[in-house]
Amino acid sequence: MDDAFLEVFGVADAFAGMHMAGGLDLHFVHTLFARRNIDLSRAPEFLEAYYRALPKRLTDCGAELAPHVVETLEALEARTGIFQALGTGNLERGARLKLEPFGLNRFFPVGGFCVTLTERYKVLEQGVANASRYYQKEFAAGDVVVIGDTVRDIEAARQIGAKVVAVSTGGNTPEELAQLKPDALIPNLNGFLQVLDSLSQTKE
Repeated sequence: MDDAFLEVFGVADAFAGMHMAGGLDLHFVHTLFARRNIDLSRAPEFLEAYYRALPKRLTDCGAELAPHVVETLEALEARTGIFQALGTGNLERGARLKLEPFGLNRFFPVGGFCVTLTERYKVLEQGVANASRYYQKEFAAGDVVVIGDTVRDIEAARQIGAKVVAVSTGGNTPEELAQLKPDALIPNLNGFLQVLDSLSQTKE
C-alpha cells in the first residue's frame, strides 16, 4: 500500500509503524486517510493504484510461500469431506492478486473478505456463510478449522466458535501465538494433516 500512497498522494512510507498483520485493509486505509486529512472519496483511486502496484511489489520483495503450503492444500483438496475457503482481512481483489503468482486461487473458490469496516471475526462468519452457499452444505461452528498465523486470526476464530491451528510463519512469534491457546501450534504446515485428524477425533 505504501507504493500506491506514494503514487497518488506523494507521501513515502505512509503505512510505516502500522501493525497490519491479521488486520483489515479498509481499517488501515480509513485510519491513514483520517490521519492525513484525505477525503474518503479518493479511496477508490488509491485502491486502483494499490492493485496496479501489488504484483510488482510482490516480485520486487521476492515474496515466497511458507513451507508445505501447496502440498498441504493439494492433500486437503483430495480428501472427502474437506471444503476449503479463504478468510482474510484483505480486500478480495488484493487477496486474489497475492495468491495468483503461486497458483493458489484454484484451492479457494470462495471465502470471506474485507468488504466493509467491520470486526475481523465477521469476515470469518461471512466466509463460512459464503462457503455454505457455494458448497450447498451447512457448517456448524465446530466443523470449522481456521489456519492462522497472527493473534488476530486466533481471536477471530474463537469468536465464531471455530477450532484454530496457529502457524508461526507470520507476524507474531510462537510465544505470542501460544498465549492465546490455539488448539494446536505448529512451525509450518508440515504435519497439519495429522493435527487435523487429531482435532477430528477430539470432536468425535
